[in-house]
Amino acid sequence: MHRHPEVPELLEQYMEASGTAECWVTVRDLRTFFRMDETTGPAISGFLQRIHHGPFPACRYRVTRMEKFRDTAPPYRIIKKYLVQARPAPRSLRSADNRP
Repeated sequence: MHRHPEVPELLEQYMEASGTAECWVTVRDLRTFFRMDETTGPAISGFLQRIHHGPFPACRYRVTRMEKFRDTAPPYRIIKKYLVQARPAPRSLRSADNRP
């Protein structure tokens, strides 16, 4: 993430453009959508794995599931896809104070 601090913002833009609260995403999808070169792949996959394993407060989305599948074209690489979902909005302090 040192070299690509824009990845969280790009993910938010991608999700907003998709118009859904959850969708399956691959690194290739993001790279293609933003016309990025292959050198950004490790930063994107690293960030997606990071928001899968723990909270990342700067991002409204989380990865709830990761799956691997085999590419259908040579060289038949193993590719990860990530189920990205919008995180629930944080509860306001007032609603917490009004508990019985």
